[in-house]
Amino acid sequence: MRNRNFSRFLPLLAILAVAFALRVSTLGLQELRGDEAFGYFFSQQSYSQIVTETLRLGEPHPVASYFLQKLWSGIAGDSEFALRFVSAWFGTLAVALLYRLGRSLALPRSAAALAALLLAISPYAVWHSQDARMYSMSLALTIASMWLLVEGLQKERWTLWVAYGAVSLLALYTHYFAAFVLAAQGVFVVGMMIAAPRKRAACLRWLVAMAAIALLYLPWLVFASSILSGYKGAGDSPGIVAMVVRSLSALTVAVSVPSSQHVAMALLAIVLVAVGAVTLARRSSASPSEPWSPRWTLALLLLYLLLPLAASWISALRRPIFDERYLITASAPFLLLVAAGLSGDPARTTRRLTPGGVARLAMLALLLAAMLLSLQNYLTNPAYSKSRGWRSLAVALDRLAQGMPAAQVRLVQNYPDPTLWYYYRGPVAHTVLPPAPQDSTGAGSEVERMLAEGVSRVVLVEQPSPAWDDDGIAASALAQDFTALAQVDVGQWPLTVYGRAEPAALTPASIAFANGLGVTGYLVEPAGGRESITPGGVVVVHLGWQGPPEALASPTKVFLHLTNEAGQPIAQRDQLLTSADLSAPVTSYAIVVPDSIASGSYRLLLGLYNPDIPGAPRVQTSDGLDAVLLAEVEASRP
Repeated sequence: MRNRNFSRFLPLLAILAVAFALRVSTLGLQELRGDEAFGYFFSQQSYSQIVTETLRLGEPHPVASYFLQKLWSGIAGDSEFALRFVSAWFGTLAVALLYRLGRSLALPRSAAALAALLLAISPYAVWHSQDARMYSMSLALTIASMWLLVEGLQKERWTLWVAYGAVSLLALYTHYFAAFVLAAQGVFVVGMMIAAPRKRAACLRWLVAMAAIALLYLPWLVFASSILSGYKGAGDSPGIVAMVVRSLSALTVAVSVPSSQHVAMALLAIVLVAVGAVTLARRSSASPSEPWSPRWTLALLLLYLLLPLAASWISALRRPIFDERYLITASAPFLLLVAAGLSGDPARTTRRLTPGGVARLAMLALLLAAMLLSLQNYLTNPAYSKSRGWRSLAVALDRLAQGMPAAQVRLVQNYPDPTLWYYYRGPVAHTVLPPAPQDSTGAGSEVERMLAEGVSRVVLVEQPSPAWDDDGIAASALAQDFTALAQVDVGQWPLTVYGRAEPAALTPASIAFANGLGVTGYLVEPAGGRESITPGGVVVVHLGWQGPPEALASPTKVFLHLTNEAGQPIAQRDQLLTSADLSAPVTSYAIVVPDSIASGSYRLLLGLYNPDIPGAPRVQTSDGLDAVLLAEVEASRP
């Protein structure tokens, strides 16, 4: 008997193993996205600060997930794997809970198992299970709340209602949209009180539980009321038809398919839900007197699916808060309805494959194929990665800052994306320009502060930020006191290296050229001698020029060459010399060191040439040389 009971649960255990493996095997592969990094830094505060900062900043999510992340990261650390493991655990738990909910709703074992399997491989669920945010936690808690509600209505035990109240309250403290699930429950229970008088005692227990939930949640609502009423949104408001299409497509295959396929996926979702609803309706008419009638299952699942979706859509019509991830709780009833339809009606099961059975198998095959293709895209196709390039960006910033004392360098973003500071753990301080949205005055003040602190090199990381820096405020503020020396593209980010030097910092020199121009001083960063240069870094040269403007009557270019021991140029910078350079105290240049540079000794050469003369002849120095050695440097590969 014991072996028979165990064998009944083997399929469920296999499904849970698949769910856990899909969520954990690549958990740390993809980089954190901005919201995940924000959540990590936000959770590093004390518990009281999390509460006060949530209210002060108008953070649109309650505090439960931040509390849990703080507790967990203190135990497991802050790697991507560790930060996301909580979501992976809740995502796996949701699979088990969905099976239990299906069985409590009197769905056949095959339908409950199919729903669990679909959730296990759902690209939408896997995406959120690999996301260090509260959505997977919200899914598990709302499923648990619904399961405890159904159990309480059937078994009428107070312990179930106590558990229901605790889980539902935690769900509300995890995400505000959990209230839509509780609202669906409320509509269902009120309907049950009217339609089934024998259930009124159980419904009254639900009222007591809801009163306790309201009492314990009301203080938070009072303090957070300004957030709920004043939140302007960070999503969009695309219109009702677009929201319906995007929502149903996301529930089916997430966002890891081309947008051109969204309508087809939404239509597939509608057909699958309709088949499930019809199947349950037929069962309801065939067995209306069961202890838990299929009509209750159908009514509850439709409310569970449609009320949260409709509430989300209506809310987004007034302000831009529509986002597919806010619909996570609707995935549970969606998959239960789909599974109810695709598993068929056990009462109608025959050994022969009927046309209806063939149609169900075809729809199941289509759904599985679409899910697995989307899952493959998410896991393997960079175009569908939730985030990419931050690790490479952190390495690039470290290289571009080398060769200088850390106190003299600043890393600057034109938008306060916290993800960079999760990945960059180097010694160089960072700041945001502008310090507030569209704050050009504040940006100027911040640059003045950097000058006062002796900063002579800045690396600007730019990203599209129309809500923060829509007119190049950061670049304009830096250009007032720094020179843009080089631009390096790292993935999607253009990095601009800015530099400056005081005339007193230049090493005096008497370099004279035959055309009357000369160099009175220079400074090389790294500072010459045998100091190391870094692959992917920069060599910055500051020069003091002198000479009559008429010496530039014909175009003259400055060249800086980094040559190997054989005299072959490895990297170079050529720039037109202007009359403004002759009058400026210091003119700055930079050579970007190739990533592929070999370890060894290199020479930094300076010279002039005439680009408009055939052959671009070099201008000789007064000593008859065509180039001047400024420094010898060493390149060393890490």
